[in-house]
Amino acid sequence: MPSPPASAAAASSAASTADSTTKSIFDLAVWSAIPSILWALIALGVMVYFRGHISSLLKALVVRIKDGAVLKVGGLEIGSASGLVAIPGSFSKEDSRVGVYQDDESRANQRHEIYKEARGVMLVHRLQKSSQDGQLYDILIYVIPHKTSFTGLVTVEYFFGSFWGNKVYPSHDRSRGFPIVTSAYGSFLCTAKLIFNDGTSTIVYRYIDFEMGNSVQRPPSAG
Repeated sequence: MPSPPASAAAASSAASTADSTTKSIFDLAVWSAIPSILWALIALGVMVYFRGHISSLLKALVVRIKDGAVLKVGGLEIGSASGLVAIPGSFSKEDSRVGVYQDDESRANQRHEIYKEARGVMLVHRLQKSSQDGQLYDILIYVIPHKTSFTGLVTVEYFFGSFWGNKVYPSHDRSRGFPIVTSAYGSFLCTAKLIFNDGTSTIVYRYIDFEMGNSVQRPPSAG
């Protein structure tokens, strides 16, 4: 058997070798991690330096998706729209195949009554990127005659609801379609009371949506 001093020396040597090996592994791990740490610090620095631009980019991206623009990530499309194709013309076998069916005249009569009640006066709107802080679009709302004229129409009273203080806005400018302009961040329901010179009136309405928002341009800035 080895003497106690020799055994102690062997144990000390083994411990020293183990410590050296552990230190080498630790040093290797540290040096291997340095590039990753540097890249992480660089990425963090870039994000901090360009945080304003990144925030603006994300906001613009959200607005475009809300506007109806398509965002494609791999095979996924966000904001894309598809649906049934309505082809003008007589009823066909292809119509039947996709679930389209022939009206029994009830819908045609209902549609005729809507035109008749409004005397052919239809409510429409246009969008423009807003020039107002905090708003998404400036909106022009007006009426147009369908195969008729504005004969007899004297006033259009617009109502937008509680965000406009439940106020009623009368418009009298026949030459421009009884227009009104407002600004909004979100879509809303507009009701319009058509008042005729014979004392009668009727209500027409339109959902003021932003679905076509991605096709409009921001107005040029002053200066």
